[in-house]
Amino acid sequence: MNVAHRRAAQAERGMAKAKASPHDALVLLTARHNEIDKLAQEFERRRHAAETLEKGKLALRLCHALALQARLKKQLFYPAADAVLEGDDRELLARARVEQDELVHLVLRVESMPADSGDFDAAALVLAEHARQLMKREEEGLFVRLRHSRLDLLGTGERIAALEAELATAPIRRRQIRQARKVMAGLR
Repeated sequence: MNVAHRRAAQAERGMAKAKASPHDALVLLTARHNEIDKLAQEFERRRHAAETLEKGKLALRLCHALALQARLKKQLFYPAADAVLEGDDRELLARARVEQDELVHLVLRVESMPADSGDFDAAALVLAEHARQLMKREEEGLFVRLRHSRLDLLGTGERIAALEAELATAPIRRRQIRQARKVMAGLR
């Protein structure tokens, strides 16, 4: 089975788990990871053939998904995990927090760069690769430890789902609109 088939099967299993236990924090975050991976793959696949505007839109979708995930983790998931982890597991969590902060800086860099810039593709690809590495480390290390901890996965998941719904319906700030126009139009 090739990598694409394994990823598709993993995504289907994640969605099945999400339907069975819709507010399990780890299931919700894994589903978000799968969504981000799909967006990254779409950017990588279409970046050569896409026009500047389309390429900018693809990158901004990826940036938006990563920014939302970072906010959910920073506000709810990481503090909840910090309360139950000890020793080496806490170090794993600290590393994940630092890497998540680095990812946010990459998101800001891509968001402030015109899509017709020579470095745009490289910056978006580096962002996608760093996101994949962080998500893999979290799923294979941190999530496994948290699954067997005393973390209230359902309660944390409900709070994550509520915050995600709140953020999805929040009005878009003007600064974000200006940044998106800058990226898509190639304005400097």
